[in-house]
Amino acid sequence: MCVSLVFLCGKRKRVPCLRFGATFSQRIELIILFIGIIYSIIIFLACILGAIVGLGGGVFIRPIFDAIGYHPVLDIGFFSSTAILSMAVVSTVKKMRDGTAIDVKKALLISAGALLGGMLGNLLLEHLLAAFGTQRPVQYMQIIATIVVLIFSLILTAKSNMRYELKSKLYAAVLGVALGAIASFLGIGGGPINVPLMMIFFGLNIKDATAYSIIIIFFSHLSRIITLGVTVGYAHFDLSVLPYVIIAAAAGGLVGARLSKTFSEATVRKLFQGAICIVILLNIVNGLFLI
Repeated sequence: MCVSLVFLCGKRKRVPCLRFGATFSQRIELIILFIGIIYSIIIFLACILGAIVGLGGGVFIRPIFDAIGYHPVLDIGFFSSTAILSMAVVSTVKKMRDGTAIDVKKALLISAGALLGGMLGNLLLEHLLAAFGTQRPVQYMQIIATIVVLIFSLILTAKSNMRYELKSKLYAAVLGVALGAIASFLGIGGGPINVPLMMIFFGLNIKDATAYSIIIIFFSHLSRIITLGVTVGYAHFDLSVLPYVIIAAAAGGLVGARLSKTFSEATVRKLFQGAICIVILLNIVNGLFLI
């Protein structure tokens, strides 16, 4: 026998009844605990790798959560952004304490653009969801766009001879807007495109580029979370799993930042490219399951 529970974003979920005399409230608590543990493991591992290679973790979190299929796309975007924000704070503080050199003025300028871009990307996502009336077409669009961005990222990181050093503040701000919009709309943290573009346009090595990437990720996803609170309202989301998301992401960010310090630039580059390939495969599999 099964029971339908209506406790996640107003959607009906069919879940197996838990026997052995469990009360209705106990069943709900156990289901939340189970989902929270699964999400915690995924987020912890994703944020370790994300902190090392500057991906933020969202490139893993969103496609895996999509594959699990327990929450709707807007909730998944909210969880992803919250996890990325938590990871970014812990990882950045740890890297700065470890002596990573960061041009704060440049980072803040790009991040300011990313803040605006993050709001624009989230508004676009909400508009598309409202226009289509269902999340499946939007999921297809996110998957296709993510794959294109990731392939572009692989090509750029392979071209080590492409190096410029832009001085203009306008270029930095415009680049930030573009990066923030892409990160927010796709819910992938922005790292896959942040890292190669920071390397190319600002002449950074990959380890320094990852540090800047995580700062940009912080601001773009901060704007996303604020925008969601204003436009949709936090009560719209399933907040019961949020403590699992935040704790796992912070722990993953700390572990990842510590590991990053011990790895060479060549190792970080290989990990970055390997991670991109894995995420491309994840998105292809997700797309096939949606057909």
